[in-house]
Amino acid sequence: MELSYKRLSFVWFELWSAKQHATSFNTTRATYLSPRISALCYVWAFLTLAWIPVDVYLLGIQSHSLVTLRVILAFTVFIIGQKASKHGTLPAGRFAIAAFVVSVNCFYLFANSTLDYQHSVTSTTYFYTLLPFVHIVLLAIFPLTIRESLSFMAFTAAIQLHVDASSGALFKLEEMAIYWLQTVVGLMVIWAQTSKVHMMLRLYRHATLDPLTGVYNKRMLLTLAKRDFENTRFKSRPYSVLIMDLDRFKRVNDRYGHFAGDVVLKAFSDSVQQTLRKSDIFGRFGGEEFILFLPHCSTTNAKYVANRIMQNIQDLDIAVEGLASPINITTSIGIATSESFEDDFSTLLEKADAALYCAKDKGRNCALVFDAKAKESKDNCRRPWIEFAS
Repeated sequence: MELSYKRLSFVWFELWSAKQHATSFNTTRATYLSPRISALCYVWAFLTLAWIPVDVYLLGIQSHSLVTLRVILAFTVFIIGQKASKHGTLPAGRFAIAAFVVSVNCFYLFANSTLDYQHSVTSTTYFYTLLPFVHIVLLAIFPLTIRESLSFMAFTAAIQLHVDASSGALFKLEEMAIYWLQTVVGLMVIWAQTSKVHMMLRLYRHATLDPLTGVYNKRMLLTLAKRDFENTRFKSRPYSVLIMDLDRFKRVNDRYGHFAGDVVLKAFSDSVQQTLRKSDIFGRFGGEEFILFLPHCSTTNAKYVANRIMQNIQDLDIAVEGLASPINITTSIGIATSESFEDDFSTLLEKADAALYCAKDKGRNCALVFDAKAKESKDNCRRPWIEFAS
């Protein structure tokens, strides 16, 4: 029961705000938002101009100011759509949606001002007072968190209340009915938006996370790390990688069973994650092998991180259901650092893997660093180019 409550709280929190969303998920959501806001802007610009003949037919000379407002709105949202298609980041996507919401609501405000705030149901211009409905419903196509959605809807509500107050219709019975109906519609829109976010999170985790440990799987790990490595190398900053392998893990599976092995892998990944910075990238490479990428991290700092990880792993007492005593494990770590443009991503991994091989050969439960001046050969693991991390 307690576990279910914690899980429900976590789901609610991640649907409320994007603060706990992974950077890679935010990138994924941004690629989903950008084309949608661009398409909406282009369609809205076209529909705004297409309505001009209706204004001219219904309002006659009174439509001249509205035509000008429509042209300005169409041009504005078209530019927003172009900008949104060029910048695929989540902040850019949010800004584009915010700009669209502000633009259409400003048109609503100025249009009603031009029409002298005519709120009578018998008035030809009454349908202009229903635009906030449309503005809220349009948001349903976006995967937004509750906090993001409420922020956009709050602006629409504020403009609508201002218009209703200016027209003297704020406390009329028919307006109260509209508010109630609009609130229901708004809740349904939020439900649709958060359902999209929840589904995207589930699909994202299924595609990018290791189901046992909850850390990045091999494909996502290497994709993120390679991109991060290239950005760091472009800025001429050091980049370190730690390849970690659980010592004699096969014995754990053979002696205690695969269930115990799964518990050990989960405990190992949880312990390593406690030492990470927000910028670090950690994942399961396969089997009992894990990789930790450390951007902006020198060899000296990478040694310190490796030693801290080894000490934490040594101190673990891993309790397994059905076993009288806890399981204790150790890990071997290979370290490599790129401090120039000489190494590419694959070369860096090969060096760390060579260092790991030598750590295993030297008796395990140690961290070794690759010396870039030496030969990149696993057969040379006993030569001076490999040194103990200290």
